[in-house]
Amino acid sequence: MIPTVFSASRPLLVLAPMAGYTNLPFRELIREKAGGLDWTVTELVNARSLMEHRDEALKLSKTTDKDSPCFVQLFSGVIRETAEAARIVEAQGAAGVDINMGCPAPKVIKSGGGSALLADPEHAIRLVEAVVQAVRIPVTVKMRLGMTPDQIVAPKLAHAFQELGVQAVTIHGRTRAQGFSGNVDLNGIREVVQAAPKIPVLANGDVTTAENALFMLKQTGTAGLSIGRGAFYNPWLFSQIRFALTGNAHPPVISFEERLHFMTEHLQRMIEAFGEFSACSQFRKIAPFYTRRMGPSKELNRNLCQCETFQQYRNAIDTYLLQRKRFLDENGELKPNYRPVPVHSSLDELAAIG
Repeated sequence: MIPTVFSASRPLLVLAPMAGYTNLPFRELIREKAGGLDWTVTELVNARSLMEHRDEALKLSKTTDKDSPCFVQLFSGVIRETAEAARIVEAQGAAGVDINMGCPAPKVIKSGGGSALLADPEHAIRLVEAVVQAVRIPVTVKMRLGMTPDQIVAPKLAHAFQELGVQAVTIHGRTRAQGFSGNVDLNGIREVVQAAPKIPVLANGDVTTAENALFMLKQTGTAGLSIGRGAFYNPWLFSQIRFALTGNAHPPVISFEERLHFMTEHLQRMIEAFGEFSACSQFRKIAPFYTRRMGPSKELNRNLCQCETFQQYRNAIDTYLLQRKRFLDENGELKPNYRPVPVHSSLDELAAIG
C-alpha cells in the first residue's frame, strides 16, 4: 500500500512529528475528524530506548488500525542500534521507519542523532544504508538543509539516500543553526528536489494555511508537504489544502463550536490513553494552539494551565463561554477587533515580496 501512496499523482500530505504533540490520540482524531492525510509520523523515539524495551519508547512507537499508515520516527547516532530499533518497529506493525536528521533539541543531539548527523554526512549515509537493509518496510528520512548556511549537505544526502532505496525525503527548509527562526529557504528545498528526482521530496516549515501551502508547492516543486505546527493551529488544514488544490479558493468555514469540540475530544482521548493527571499536564502546552483561533483567550489559557482534572477543564471552558459573549456581535461572530491574528509564517512574507 505504501509504495502506491508514494507514487500518488496528487501532492502528498503528511503529519510531521512533533515531540510531545503528535501522540496517538491526536493522530487518530485528526484522521477521523479532519482528514486529508496520506500518512502520519509518530513523535521522536529513542532507538536505544526501544532496543531496551522501555515503556516510554514502546508507547511512543505504538500505532493502530485507526492510524494507518503511520511511520515511526527514530533518532540515534549509532548505526547498530538504529537498525535494530527499525526491526522492532517493523515487528510491531509500523507502515515504515522515518529517520530523524533534523531535530536540534539538545537531548537528541547528545545521542548523536537528529541534526547532529548533518555534521558527518558519510556516517549519516552509512546509518541510513543499515536501516534500509535491516527492514522490508519503507524507510524515509527527515532532515534540515545543513548545519549552517555555509555547510549545506541536504542535496548530497538526498541523492545518496535515493540510491540506497529510501522511499521519500522530507526537508525542513532551515539549517540547524537557525532552529525555527528566520525564513524558510525555498531555493534550498528546490535544490534537494533536483538532487533526488527518483523519489518524492516533501517540504516542511511554516505551512500554516492553504494559501501558503500552495505557494510552497509552486515555488519548490516538491511532491508534497509535511506539516506539524500548522496542524495544531488548524487541524482541518490538510483537508483545506486538498480543497484548494481543486482550484476552489473558499473552503468550508470551521466554526468555533467545531474547534472547541475537537480540542475537548483531544483531551478526552488523551485521558483514555495516559490517565487523567498525565493527560491534563501534557495538554497544558497543546491547548494554546487551539485557543489562539478562538478569540481573546489569555485568561482561558491561564486557567487551562492549572487543570489537573477533566472537570477543571470543563469549568474553565464554561467560564470562558460566558466571558466570550462580550467579544461577539449580534450574529454571534467575533467583532473585527477581537478576531485572531493570522499565525506568523515566513512563507507569507516571501509571497508578499513576490
